[in-house]
Amino acid sequence: MNRFRRMIRGTLILTVAVSLLLPGCSSNSGTSSNQQGFVVNLDPVALLASINSSLLNPLPRSIGGWEWQRFATAFGTILTTSTYGLSLQKVSYQSTGADGTPRTLSGLLILPRSASTRPSVPILMFQHGTEPYRQFSPSRYLENQLRPTDYPEVMVAAAIAATGYAVALTDYEGLGDSTGPQPYVHGASLARQVVDMLRASRSIITGSASPCTWNNQLFLMGYSEGGYVTMATTRELQLNHATEFTVTASAPLSGPHDLSGVMRGVMLADTTSKAPYFLPFVLTSYNYVYSGQTALFTPASTMLPAFAGTVPPLFDGNSPSDKISEAMGMSYSPTQLIVPKSTLTSQFLGQLADSTSPVVNFLRENDSYRGWTPSVPIRMVHHGDDELVPFANSQVAFNSFSTAGAKRHVTLVREATTIPLSSDPVMTTHLSAAFPILFNGWQWLETFKR
Repeated sequence: MNRFRRMIRGTLILTVAVSLLLPGCSSNSGTSSNQQGFVVNLDPVALLASINSSLLNPLPRSIGGWEWQRFATAFGTILTTSTYGLSLQKVSYQSTGADGTPRTLSGLLILPRSASTRPSVPILMFQHGTEPYRQFSPSRYLENQLRPTDYPEVMVAAAIAATGYAVALTDYEGLGDSTGPQPYVHGASLARQVVDMLRASRSIITGSASPCTWNNQLFLMGYSEGGYVTMATTRELQLNHATEFTVTASAPLSGPHDLSGVMRGVMLADTTSKAPYFLPFVLTSYNYVYSGQTALFTPASTMLPAFAGTVPPLFDGNSPSDKISEAMGMSYSPTQLIVPKSTLTSQFLGQLADSTSPVVNFLRENDSYRGWTPSVPIRMVHHGDDELVPFANSQVAFNSFSTAGAKRHVTLVREATTIPLSSDPVMTTHLSAAFPILFNGWQWLETFKR
């Protein structure tokens, strides 16, 4: 980390970071970034300097596992040699909640800009990873520009946009300006909401005020839950929107694609976890999504009394993941990991262990590889030692697609980056590998770009 800081400090003038907030560097300084259409213009070199400055401060524990020296290796050079400047704005758009009601959702749109041309560029739909905390929604970066390291995937998206992409990130229902539960790993609703963000972004990009135009290429990419949502959205676009959109290529990276198999095994495991919060996140989400059909996912049905009244309310968007894990009994200092399933009722564990149960059927309904045979280029990249979202998720998806006859469209790459094992409860292979895998996924998408 210190080497990364010295490298940038030696090549950049840190005071350019101040330009991020100076009058004239946005199209309307002083206007609230909560208003759709407000544009913030950023210089990529200044953005990298701002990242360096932000790294001088402690990182929030819930996102401390992102290794920024790997960002420097993968994306830092892009920001210092970029072709374009950046224009960022929040997008508010109409969609449908997982409960079927109309919702106003939000997201972030990052467009390349040039003083001399109006470039014609692809759209990249970038789906972010698991995040229960509203403050870390992509669009909230506009309100927290002095803390870019709180938004690692926005920084990746910005670097990619600077090479000539229009990059759109939806906040997801329950984050950004949307309150209420998230439909976490509920593929159908998340995919529809991403498609609606795509429509809203297309409308902005094709408008006369946009600094770029769309060349009709469409890419998708995401990591972790974002990889899952990317796969589900690619399915949605192919099956239901083929006359409106043609997917050029899709990179669903390190996603929990096999909820009913591999991830159910993680839920039932007797081993400790550095991120136990994921389990009640799934249960709280499915209680929201399926409450009209079943009581199987209510807190009283799923969680022991010591947790049923305290843990589920934390998924209201106001608690970071580490606080939720602590409410489950995990300790960071001193380190004390827990077995996630230790918070569940025996009755629910019995349902989860029975592959024919209604609970497992709901999980199976949300496996992102089921119900379709890809006819567009897809590349999955996954670290073989990922302990939170095991590699087997992507292997199962690849095997299913191959059996269905889609092997010529789908590839699976085992990420080979060496990740040192760590007893630090914040450090995981899953997060440490994120920047290299995102870079590899984007480099593959680049081979299709025109």
